[in-house]
Amino acid sequence: MNPIELGKAIAEYGTPIITAVMLVLVVGLVWYFVKRQTRREDKTDEERTKRQDQRDTEQREERDYYRVLITNDLHKNEELNIQGITLQKEMMNGFKEHNGHNKVFQERAIESLGLICDRLNGGNSKMKVAKKNLKVARGKN
Repeated sequence: MNPIELGKAIAEYGTPIITAVMLVLVVGLVWYFVKRQTRREDKTDEERTKRQDQRDTEQREERDYYRVLITNDLHKNEELNIQGITLQKEMMNGFKEHNGHNKVFQERAIESLGLICDRLNGGNSKMKVAKKNLKVARGKN
């Protein structure tokens, strides 16, 4: 092709050629941008997944920490409940024993008051027996 023929061809077919070249360039540019955007989105998705995994790990650790605290507290509560029940039983036994001592004390106090009354009234044979009983009881205590 001569330069004249080339100029003539451009004059006649210039618009379709320019349109075709521009179309190819626009398609190439769009393909490049789509590919670039896809890479960017993939990278963002990977980062988001990493952050989500990290957040999940932190939440799991936090849940495990609180579970351990709660189970330890429950075990401590269980132990304290057992100790409390044991103490209550011991206290009940102590009260029973104390009540028994009170009963003995009341009986002795009443007996002593009776002896005092007998003595004030002149005394009798019961007083002699009671004195022996008191000596024997004191000897045991």
